[in-house]
Amino acid sequence: MLKMLKERMAGGANRLQGRTDLLESVCASAALVAAADGSVDDSEIEATIKAVTANEALNTAFDARQIEGCMQRMLDRAGGGRVGQMNLMKELDDIAGNTDDAEMTFLTALDIADADGEVDASEKAMIDKIGKRLGLNPSNYL
Repeated sequence: MLKMLKERMAGGANRLQGRTDLLESVCASAALVAAADGSVDDSEIEATIKAVTANEALNTAFDARQIEGCMQRMLDRAGGGRVGQMNLMKELDDIAGNTDDAEMTFLTALDIADADGEVDASEKAMIDKIGKRLGLNPSNYL
């Protein structure tokens, strides 16, 4: 059983190897939620990077430098107002047709929203937008 689980995880990581579109969509969703209230503070940056690097499949397919670099680029975009937000939403389109990728992206966004123990109204609204963009029903994951 354990061997089968390890093989499945390795297969998932191999499936992601070089797939920067998925890494970018995960980081974009995290940045969108972190900036949902209009600003991104240091604790949100730390929680965001921690949540993304905690994803075993991404952590196996990409090194910490790649993940942190991508996350920082997406957080920088999140500070760009509506234009930055629109560009982050477009990152989600790259993987929206793949249910596994969409769910990984969406679940990361949920983890960021819930990082401080509560999901505020602005984060909830962003979660709904992200879910819709990915073709997922947020209530199925809450």
